[in-house]
Amino acid sequence: MEWQPISDQSRITLIDILRGVAVFGIFFVNIVMMSSPDLFYQRAGVLPEESSINYAVRLMIDMFFTGKFYPILSFLFGFGFFIFMQRAEVRGIRVYPLFMRRMLLLLALGVLHLLLLWSGDVLHTYALLGLVLMMFYRRRAKTAFRWAVWILVLYFSLFSLAFLQPADEAAATMAAHYQQASATAAASTAMYQSEGNYAEWFVFRLQNEVLPNLAMEFITYPCIFAMMLFGFYFGKTGVFADVLRYAGLFRALRKGCGAIGLTLAGGLAVIRLRWIDLGVFSLIGESLLIYLSGIFLSFFYISVVVLMYRRFYGQKLLYPFLHAGQMAMTNYLGQSVISFAVFAGAGFYGKFDFLVCIMYCLEVILLQLAFSIWWMSRFRFGPVEWVWRRLTYGGLGSWKKGTPGHRNF
Repeated sequence: MEWQPISDQSRITLIDILRGVAVFGIFFVNIVMMSSPDLFYQRAGVLPEESSINYAVRLMIDMFFTGKFYPILSFLFGFGFFIFMQRAEVRGIRVYPLFMRRMLLLLALGVLHLLLLWSGDVLHTYALLGLVLMMFYRRRAKTAFRWAVWILVLYFSLFSLAFLQPADEAAATMAAHYQQASATAAASTAMYQSEGNYAEWFVFRLQNEVLPNLAMEFITYPCIFAMMLFGFYFGKTGVFADVLRYAGLFRALRKGCGAIGLTLAGGLAVIRLRWIDLGVFSLIGESLLIYLSGIFLSFFYISVVVLMYRRFYGQKLLYPFLHAGQMAMTNYLGQSVISFAVFAGAGFYGKFDFLVCIMYCLEVILLQLAFSIWWMSRFRFGPVEWVWRRLTYGGLGSWKKGTPGHRNF
């Protein structure tokens, strides 16, 4: 038996569920870098020597998680941008100044997160690209869709040019990057396993994690912005407003994007396991397949959740993610706080294999699911979301449920 989610509240519920799924999916990718010096190898485009367990877990994460859930959050950001602007405009509010203030607050929050806890912060990136996204609000939906497609085509075409460099030059570059990554990884392990203080960790992170990451993060901007435009397109065309009407579209996305994405992910496994050897270009091929498959699998995951949501059994299975998605920013930042305390503060950095880290992830996710359900049964917003809204709108009123004076945009 199917349920027809056509009301505005049902649409928002579905988006919150998707957001909850995405923020937990991202955690499985981040934990590898939060718990070990793997960040330095990934940033250098090389892989460290590792145990068979870590090798297998890394392959599974790269096939089904890496580059798959940030696109979903980017898509939802673009969708949320349209809803936010539309609602504010209906209320007669000057939408551009309001959204700009919202993004500047998000940028400040992201920078604090980046500097104090996690060098892989994505909030500041969304804030910067959100300011660019404002240029598309008055544009036609098809215009945003075309821009998104061409950005991705151009991006992956330029990415593929890496295969044209001479093999000996690529080998020399890779060797230099591996040596540098190994040295920084060793220094990182020594730093976080020592009984140092936070000030020492902060200086080390700033020099070896934060600033190098900022220097390279623009590489991810095209994919993120393209997915924002796709989300904006879905919002402006009303796809989520009547899922029953567009069920055929989601079935086509599930079938087509699933087939392409899983094939590309399978290609990653073929290269990683050396069933096909690309020599010095193996890691370039792997990176291309990870992020190209990520675009298709992100739409596959979205369509799977949407089609599940149309059925009663699917709603029951997805319900726990609803409240987690309503306070997704709180959960995202909470993952960083907990993980920094465990791996740096308690000295477990670099001491667990990836399988143990995955079990840790599951425990944190279960904890956050339970906390989200408890919190949202009592309050209107997550704690971080409430502060963000209050600073954006001012005079928000009480955040407790069942109290008057609530302004909901």
